[in-house]
Amino acid sequence: MPDTREARPSVTGALRALEGVLSRGGRRTALANAHAAVLEDRARAAARRDAERALAAVVERGGPAALPAPRT
Repeated sequence: MPDTREARPSVTGALRALEGVLSRGGRRTALANAHAAVLEDRARAAARRDAERALAAVVERGGPAALPAPRT
């Protein structure tokens, strides 16, 4: 006599299928987050380069005396 229970999907199989469908969205979110992090790193690197260039220009013009006095 054949076992008819094998023809029905198991709860485990259904949960795995559901997890596969739901994790696709998670992968998209992870990729979007990674892309945003890369863009933020690039912006931070550009700001750092700009600051280094500005400081180098100040040093070339006469050192710290060329900087404005700090506000108190």
